[in-house]
Amino acid sequence: MAKAILHSSRLILFILFSFYFSQLWAKTDHHKIVWIYAKNLHNELDLSTGKLKQEIKPGIWAKDKVIELVGVDLAQFPAEYDIHAHRVKHGYLFNVPGTGLVFTLDSNLKQFKRLDNTFFKGFNFHSYSFVKNDTLFSIGGEGFWNTNSTLIYFDHRNQEWEKVFTANKGPASLEWNFGGFSNSNNTFYSLNGYEEFKDNSFKNRAIYSLDLKTLTWKELGNINTEFFRNKILSNTKQWLDGFFIYLDGDKPNVFLLDPIRNKILIYEGKHNQLKLGSNEISRDGDQLFLYRKESNGISMDSISVKELFDDSREVGKMYTKKIEIPWLLVISIALFLAILFSIILYLRLKNYQQKYLWFKKSHKIEDLPENLINVLKHFQNNGVEAMLSTIEMNELLGIKTNSFETTRQQRSKDLKAINDYFEINHNICEAIQRKNSEKDKRHTYYSMDERAFKILSKLNFGNYLNLM
Repeated sequence: MAKAILHSSRLILFILFSFYFSQLWAKTDHHKIVWIYAKNLHNELDLSTGKLKQEIKPGIWAKDKVIELVGVDLAQFPAEYDIHAHRVKHGYLFNVPGTGLVFTLDSNLKQFKRLDNTFFKGFNFHSYSFVKNDTLFSIGGEGFWNTNSTLIYFDHRNQEWEKVFTANKGPASLEWNFGGFSNSNNTFYSLNGYEEFKDNSFKNRAIYSLDLKTLTWKELGNINTEFFRNKILSNTKQWLDGFFIYLDGDKPNVFLLDPIRNKILIYEGKHNQLKLGSNEISRDGDQLFLYRKESNGISMDSISVKELFDDSREVGKMYTKKIEIPWLLVISIALFLAILFSIILYLRLKNYQQKYLWFKKSHKIEDLPENLINVLKHFQNNGVEAMLSTIEMNELLGIKTNSFETTRQQRSKDLKAINDYFEINHNICEAIQRKNSEKDKRHTYYSMDERAFKILSKLNFGNYLNLM
């Protein structure tokens, strides 16, 4: 009894939940496959007998015919299973999630044949499947007590499923009834699924996309919890190649959930069958077909996607966009600032070194030691034409050493301190000038620059000397 209830529940959920444009609406019941083949009309195939029924008008079926079953072993099917049907150029492809089973039905509806040689199976129950360029893909699923977001495709040449390696890591799992592939931009969208040992509250769920061109996963943002809350996981929604139709179970409202444009819209048009909720909705190009079973028969209607969106009003965002940090730009700016800071620091240090005298910073006259003041007082007292020989300069500077090289180094250091003072404070270079004697080039004399002397003549060394 419990098993029958579980089977019924899974069947109802399968009917109500998401299917895809390339994946035609399909279900199974005691090895009978039912799928949509055109304008929401159905085919029904009995896998145990090969009997095929085709709906020609809503609720009206053509006479049964028997087709050839090739490689169909019902023992390979689980006790409970879903089957996905896909329209391709040569007819139809069918796959059974979790088993690896792949079948083809030719366009003339004459032969139903198994294509795969699957040996390993059981890892991707409740997976999504879709067709891109006539290639069958499957993504996500669960099995062996694990969930995944693995992308695989069916290789017709080797008749095996092969893994597609993505450029980056996607979510650990996918919510099995909240996703689909969009042909318009070659992108798969899904809500991330349950993860063991993590906070799986709805507020932490995020919408992801996988670009099939670049094979790149992207986290678009966290789901809009104010709108969805937890009821979205149990209410009716269906993927229609680019958006969901969501039927609010508490109110007769129809919402459009658009992950591409990140919008939630409420339908405000006059299409009553949409508001009542259809047993089946399918999309063929720009048209939606509504198939509803009623007490007096089956009703059939359609609406264009354009009309559907034109008659809908935006009421919110589907997800809060994740702020992506442009790391390359950030790193580039950081490097630029680091280089700029280094240059500024270098210039300041260079300026500091230029300003720093052998003794102290010479932004004040009293920063100079007494022996340097003696030299300045000599020129102040003797005029701009005063000249000092090397010996006289050594005496004023108080240099007492017998070593020629040591004397020269000390004299150069002291004179540089004086010159630094005038350069820093008065922008005068070489205030103390060094000249060779005209009579004997071996002798050197020191004089004061005229501009420096004008400034020197105004200085008062009296207060300074009182401090000494």
